[in-house]
Amino acid sequence: MSATVTVRGSAVVNAQPDEVALDLTVSYLDRTAEAALVEVASRSIELERILTELGIERNRWTTTGASVHEETEWNDKTRQHVHRGFRATNRIHLRLADPQPLGKLMSVAVARSGATIHGPIWSVALDNPARLEACRLAALNAQARAEAYATALGARLGVIVSIAEPGTSVEPIVRKGEGMAMARIVDAPPQLEISAGEMAIQASVLVAYTIEQG
Repeated sequence: MSATVTVRGSAVVNAQPDEVALDLTVSYLDRTAEAALVEVASRSIELERILTELGIERNRWTTTGASVHEETEWNDKTRQHVHRGFRATNRIHLRLADPQPLGKLMSVAVARSGATIHGPIWSVALDNPARLEACRLAALNAQARAEAYATALGARLGVIVSIAEPGTSVEPIVRKGEGMAMARIVDAPPQLEISAGEMAIQASVLVAYTIEQG
């Protein structure tokens, strides 16, 4: 049986994100479930009106969560939960290829509909060329590592026995001093400046080679 060497190759390629997502939530607490729901419905209509005014197409947003539930608060003196009312909530998930409207959207949505915001969340498309480039560089890295091991042991690298892909990941590149937009919303100016930055695409591959003596 031939001796083999198995190595993990890895690579990182930076890419501009193809899409940005944002979650906009309107919520209201009232004495009755009906009253809370009426208020949230009104705020949701206003939120959709804002999206339309900004020229965001209807197929770009989706309702991902709507609920009405009793809200209670723990009372340390009585050692029991105290009824506070009913909270209605509606959440809209927004996806955009162009982040340009986001700054104005965040500011106006908070001011006019009382929305809370989570995001932005950036993503790189599955067919983005940077993903394949990361895989290619990871394979070359694996080959170089295998050749280094073989040479150090006085052997030659043979044929490929197997190739396995543990996976790829996409992470935002956060540089010193940067923070998330969500952390700045409370003290934000009338319009936030939203910058996409770059995403780091990390690829890794496991490759097994035969090795031949001398």
